[in-house]
Amino acid sequence: MEAVISENVSIYYGNYEAVKGLTFKLHEGETLLLMGPNGAGKTTLLRTLAGFHKEYTGKLSIFGKPPHESKDLISYVPQSHYLNERVPLTVLEVVAMGQIYKKSFVHFKIPKEILKSAEEALSFVGLESIKDKLFKELSGGQKQRVLLARALISNPKLLLLDEPLSALDPSARAEVAGILNKIKKERGITMIITTHDVNPLTEIGDKVMLLNRELIAFGTPPEVLRDEIISRVYGSLSKAVRVGDKLYCIIGDVHIHRGERK
Repeated sequence: MEAVISENVSIYYGNYEAVKGLTFKLHEGETLLLMGPNGAGKTTLLRTLAGFHKEYTGKLSIFGKPPHESKDLISYVPQSHYLNERVPLTVLEVVAMGQIYKKSFVHFKIPKEILKSAEEALSFVGLESIKDKLFKELSGGQKQRVLLARALISNPKLLLLDEPLSALDPSARAEVAGILNKIKKERGITMIITTHDVNPLTEIGDKVMLLNRELIAFGTPPEVLRDEIISRVYGSLSKAVRVGDKLYCIIGDVHIHRGERK
């Protein structure tokens, strides 16, 4: 079954065309890695798929419904978490918010069944032992894993992740990438992940989209991550290199083996 269908979709901010004529299909259970330079329209596309941005033409379908009718099927994790850390929320409370907001419960009256679901989601991302710790006290990698747990608590069919590995150190990136791999293998959730560094994620990516306000390429990682394609967006020094059975992409200042920005 098609999880996402985009047919000649153009996305606007007033008279400004942020994304032009985008056509692609993503099947249920597939993971799409969405690449492109700053300003390419990646976040705009995610927000439109999530139903937050409604200025578009063409056809968008999420499991057979338009985005604004599909919100119960979608969890969206933005690049910035927007949580007011002056409010002393525990890790468990942050995860529970993933269901509280959808069910319109008041925060201080969290039902026991939601707390139980929150604990199960934390267990899935390996953080059940810190459920009572304050969210603001966590490391960047722990916060990202908590936000993944919050996204998973509502059992979405489509997970939209905006730069989930950004601003993380190499160890934390590996941990979060491992959780994304676990989500794919054990939950089978369709995912669209924007990323500037595709290297930690190529093993879970079924499809790669290269976007620069319009579709540059869409296909499997070996089909898209080729010198002649990525150089059209990132310049002539960008290269794709295969080491054994792994495919690496050198874009700008991304290191081939560890994906570290210098």
